[in-house]
Amino acid sequence: MRALGFRTLLPDSLQAPIIVTFHMPSDPKFVFQDFYDRLKDRGYVIYPGKLTVADSFRIGCIGRLNADHMRGAVQTVREILAEMGVSQTAPAQAA
Repeated sequence: MRALGFRTLLPDSLQAPIIVTFHMPSDPKFVFQDFYDRLKDRGYVIYPGKLTVADSFRIGCIGRLNADHMRGAVQTVREILAEMGVSQTAPAQAA
């Protein structure tokens, strides 16, 4: 996800391996519900952020998942961002 330009909410030193929170992209073409629906249609369910400190979404990394599953999820995110025309994935404060 970082290779796509996303920034995690937590630094690596505090990041747990169960769920990762990402800042929402600043690109005005990024609409979370559209992103969510497109991922769900392809078999990936993510979670809206429940934080008040930053607009965010979360991706779970627990369960019967392996590196190929996670690479598939990231590739699907890449494809959906392209379909949506999203070119800026960094959050507004980092843009």
